Amino acid sequence: HAPLAAEALLRGSAVLVEKPVATTRAQLHRLLAAMRTSRAPLFSGYQRRYLPFNELARRDLGVVPGDPISYHAVAFEVPLQPLHWYRWPSSRSRLLSNGCHWLDHFLFLNDFAAVSDHHLKVAPDGTIDCSVTLENGAFCTLVLTDRGSRRLGVRDHVELRAAGVTVTMEDMSRYRAEDDRRVLRKARIPGLEAHRAMYDKIGRGIAHGEAGDSVLSVHRSAVLVLELDDE
Repeated sequence: HAPLAAEALLRGSAVLVEKPVATTRAQLHRLLAAMRTSRAPLFSGYQRRYLPFNELARRDLGVVPGDPISYHAVAFEVPLQPLHWYRWPSSRSRLLSNGCHWLDHFLFLNDFAAVSDHHLKVAPDGTIDCSVTLENGAFCTLVLTDRGSRRLGVRDHVELRAAGVTVTMEDMSRYRAEDDRRVLRKARIPGLEAHRAMYDKIGRGIAHGEAGDSVLSVHRSAVLVLELDDE
């Protein structure tokens, strides 16, 4: 999407670019250059940034901006048909084409702190296991697989940890926070609520001339995924 997004920005159009934002470093550099030049906003289509659970988690974890939030996710993807676009060479790996969602969510919750280290392994069955450490001390593990039951389609289980509190998010619809003594909060929303909230907020933002994503956030999110994909 990056070449189209860059061209639109240079023509003065507001842009909503779906994931992955860029699939090569050359695309990313062109997009970032357009963002720096254009006065038009760019919004990345990462719906997990718009989960209502994010604000609940920050409150229940007791964190303030800059505090590390560790993030652990297991994501199941439905096996793909042979000609699915995720399988096209230009889409590179499954990690870049879809795993970017969880990596971006981790960075978003940590205010896009700089990455200090990352590692990746691929199992014989194709399961991807990666880890990321941020300079603020936050740590992420992500297991991405298409092995298992496809009864309910794409599934994910995310755990956030900070200050003696664990927050669990399942399938973008169920939330639970607990400390050493009790359950702090439970919540449930429709499975597509984050998508609705994303398009609503971005649409309103464009209509009212609001600022889009920062160059820093686009750069750090995309570079992390590209570097892990290289591994």
